Amino acid sequence: MSAAQPETKDPRKAILTDVTKCIGCERCVEGCVRQNKLPTEISTRYRAADGLSGRRYTSIVRIPGKKKGTWSNVRRQCMHCLEPSCAAACLVGAFTKTPDGAVVYDDAKCIGCRYCMLACPFMIPRYEYDQKLPYVRKCKMNKECRVEGGLPACVAACPTQATVFGPREQLLKEARRRIAEKPDLYVNHIYGEHEFGGTSVIYIGDVPLYETLRVPTGEQFDRMRVSQLREESIPHLLHSWVLVTPFQFLTVSTGLAGLWFLRRRQKLMAERKAPPQGGPDPGTEG
Repeated sequence: MSAAQPETKDPRKAILTDVTKCIGCERCVEGCVRQNKLPTEISTRYRAADGLSGRRYTSIVRIPGKKKGTWSNVRRQCMHCLEPSCAAACLVGAFTKTPDGAVVYDDAKCIGCRYCMLACPFMIPRYEYDQKLPYVRKCKMNKECRVEGGLPACVAACPTQATVFGPREQLLKEARRRIAEKPDLYVNHIYGEHEFGGTSVIYIGDVPLYETLRVPTGEQFDRMRVSQLREESIPHLLHSWVLVTPFQFLTVSTGLAGLWFLRRRQKLMAERKAPPQGGPDPGTEG
């Protein structure tokens, strides 16, 4: 599946990663490094376990396979949420969601607050801690990443088509087809189809990927009392609270002002009724 697919009404593109087809060759990582002209990765004990950093926008994570003694390879990258929390949290609009599905970052606007890192439910954005002038870095999935043929460099480099690129709706149909065709092979779940409002990077596999992708299970959503996030985005969930916040502030402020006024009035009335302090006793005059 490529950019040459038939046109759909929905312009959003996406990436589908099929874990059962990934051989862990890391050519997707090499393609990303080459296309983005990334520097050599620094190997330190502080490096994140998922392999992502300010120098690596995608990585391969090895997890236990379906059979004992085997391994599965999972590609990690920005999930490019349909309603990104990073963009909602950014104070200066450094993150934007483009019509074609990518969440892009403008380092010229960034002030280094790193609220995007706190807001991302998948813990994707990374900071260039080793740079004198650091920025936030992550997968782009935009035109800067495309090579000849219109594919992102990471997708074009994959020798087994474990990761494919195309219209999101078509990729969801393809994911459902594969699961229905081989129900004994695949876990019956498309990661990123609905969670946190849906993402433009989706996964299927033969082993559970919740922990690796940092996607909570339905039970975990319920336990955290945010079951709405199974299908709603964080910005959408918080939108109603943002709308009522000014009214809440006005109500609380009015109540506090009223309480202050009543207490002040009671104090003044009590002072008027009290006898004057230090003056002569009216009963002793004359």
